[in-house]
Amino acid sequence: MWMDRVPQAKHDLIQITTQTGKQFKATPYHMILVGDTFTQMRHVKVGDELLLTDNGEQLHKEKVNSIAEIHDGIGVFAPLSYEGTIIVDGVAASCYAFSHRLGQIVFAPMKLMSRLGVVSGKADGMHWYARMLVDAVEALSMKDVLLR
Repeated sequence: MWMDRVPQAKHDLIQITTQTGKQFKATPYHMILVGDTFTQMRHVKVGDELLLTDNGEQLHKEKVNSIAEIHDGIGVFAPLSYEGTIIVDGVAASCYAFSHRLGQIVFAPMKLMSRLGVVSGKADGMHWYARMLVDAVEALSMKDVLLR
């Protein structure tokens, strides 16, 4: 299921290259596992250790060797798994762009509705439930607090 999926959207990305040359791109607000903490891409530093997998099964740590900004990125993809975590291009990541724990709480109803077959999302665009949460955060002027 998708919280947001816009394959043609243009935006800034951050590209991380690890010590073995593995590359990973995501928006500045996507969260990846750095050490044992989910961290937004914009806060990752050279020397940080990411959790990676080469075969989809065994996880290992690898240090960040370089970080680059990409200003012509295309595609926004925000899947939602029941666990709230995913592997993207071999990198352990959170499904959320803010606190992983808070994401698990606020998206629990969407996951439950999906399991019960009550709700489904559009193929492209932001899911109505995710849009409702974004609108609520913006209405309450909490965006800066959540995206720190």
